[in-house]
Amino acid sequence: MKYLTLIFLVLLTSPPAFATPTVSSVTAQQRYPWNGKVDITYTVTGAFDSPVSLSVTATDNAHGTTYTAVASALSGDTGTAAGAHHIVWDLNAQGLEILSDDVVFAVTYTAPYCVIDLSAGANASSYPVTYLAEPPSGGFNTDEYKTTKLVLKRIEAGSFQMGGSVAVTLTKPFYCGLFEVTQKQYLLVTSGFSGGDKRPVGHVSYDDIRGSSLGAQWPASNAVDPDSFLGKLRTRTGLDFDLPTEAQWEYACRAGTTTIYSYGDTTDGNYMWYRDNASSVSREVGTKQPNPWGLYDMHGNVWEWCLDWYGTLSGGTDPKGSSVVGCRVRRGGGYYDDASGCTSSYRSCDYIPSLEYFYYGFRLVRTLSD
Repeated sequence: MKYLTLIFLVLLTSPPAFATPTVSSVTAQQRYPWNGKVDITYTVTGAFDSPVSLSVTATDNAHGTTYTAVASALSGDTGTAAGAHHIVWDLNAQGLEILSDDVVFAVTYTAPYCVIDLSAGANASSYPVTYLAEPPSGGFNTDEYKTTKLVLKRIEAGSFQMGGSVAVTLTKPFYCGLFEVTQKQYLLVTSGFSGGDKRPVGHVSYDDIRGSSLGAQWPASNAVDPDSFLGKLRTRTGLDFDLPTEAQWEYACRAGTTTIYSYGDTTDGNYMWYRDNASSVSREVGTKQPNPWGLYDMHGNVWEWCLDWYGTLSGGTDPKGSSVVGCRVRRGGGYYDDASGCTSSYRSCDYIPSLEYFYYGFRLVRTLSD
């Protein structure tokens, strides 16, 4: 194997969070004489709130190839505690030969779950945000995560056929709400009122969620009004939570499937609240089976607002929907609809963004840059 003659550039990222630990003083250096090992050092200020998954990659730009470290080839201080860290990647132990002088090493900490603690209510100056490598004991389908805490799951980037026929590629991973936002969660952010319950919030308009001024400017801008639900949530977390684009919504709903519903081609009331089983009322979130990625109520319960203006389906890379102003997309169907309105691809736009319709709700996403 030839010696690598460059000092490696290292990119270290961690899940962004309000008051999150910071990583600095990152360096990477090959051993000399060369023995197949690369020393990677960095400093963590603060500490991560919970375990996260570590990934180390090397991208050979000259040949367009990326290699990922296996756990057995990594040694040293791979933890996330505050202070200096030193990781060693033994390329030889992994049987790798990188015959290039243009190599970029990247170290990434990935947390599958993001949790926002809303328990301090609407008078709080901030909401703690934590990242979990795995669900807590007892899982997320509990009262706590339907009332005082909001949980989102990381969805990796990928491609799919939107509407079953339009090719779409999403280049950025995003966190997506495990549940539809509940009445209790909405009230904790907007008014601090102690009422509400574990049913999805309804009677909320697109303008309530994003605002009618700055928040109405998507896709030209992702800004929101400060006094909107998202404006308050962004201020108290320091993170740019939002509604999903229509493409993100369907990608998350399908969860890698190509069937009519994420669970198959035949209507099954075990997976959704709709006209035939909901008795014309919304139901507690998470009481039906989730889709293959663990997201609940993607079919039925309440309709979910998306960012996009309604128009012809937009394909391509990271589509933002129509530029024609009219009404905003809603997805997923609701408890008042028949099964055909609750499929993975069904889309509608019956009302203007300012309308607070009784079974219109939403779920949160946060798009990541890595």
